Amino acid sequence: MYRYLWSNGPKEGLEFADYSFEEHFGKQIASYPPRAVLFDYIEGRVLKAGVRNLIRFSTAVRWVEKAGDKFNVTVCHLPEDRTYTEEFDHVIVCSGHFSTPNVPYFPGFENFKGRVLHAHDFRDALEFKDKDILIVGTSYSAEDIGSQCWKYGCKSVTVSHRTAPMGFNWPDNWQEVPLLQKVEGNTAYFKDGTTKDVDAVILCTGYKHHFPFLPDDLRLKTANRLATADLYKGVAFVREPALFYLGMQDQWFT
Repeated sequence: MYRYLWSNGPKEGLEFADYSFEEHFGKQIASYPPRAVLFDYIEGRVLKAGVRNLIRFSTAVRWVEKAGDKFNVTVCHLPEDRTYTEEFDHVIVCSGHFSTPNVPYFPGFENFKGRVLHAHDFRDALEFKDKDILIVGTSYSAEDIGSQCWKYGCKSVTVSHRTAPMGFNWPDNWQEVPLLQKVEGNTAYFKDGTTKDVDAVILCTGYKHHFPFLPDDLRLKTANRLATADLYKGVAFVREPALFYLGMQDQWFT
């Protein structure tokens, strides 16, 4: 998450059924809260349920495999570097799919004189003050990061699209262009033959489903979509009903 991030979905679509925002804050709040407010609300729900003591922190899951009608789960307690295996009846994968960036390559990136980063690594729009930035992608992150960089003083925003532009009424120093083809020095070349000198390239190109702790027969294999293949009701893995995946769909109102 980055500084100045606000929810791009209304809180009414994010609210727990048994724990309202009004109950947590003691009053009604605006529909689009900043990240600190959302975190405070989620933390309040955890405290109310009293589940924090059931969580093993600093413990990484290394491997999950089926053993008969059970699951063997191997984990590592990081502070002690201690690895051990336990047996469970069910496994619920809640690792999400917004942690492993999808990073496309464009010729010339290796010699680009500015910074190339994915939205995953974006932290503060002030880093790009007085700079010409190129954003590749047209989804939520592209719109939000571009708007923040513009608001906090970047010189210009150029957004490169693969299929279609966002098409909003942008400021004069914001333009939309076809897909990036290559970079030479600090000059970006686009599919329509136009060019633009840029200081930074921000890849808003989505994420990959990544489950290195699961074998092939248990691993969900899907693109980022609203209806995820192989999940009954969006959660139960059809090839192994004792295995569940949460939050694997493209997120609208979660």
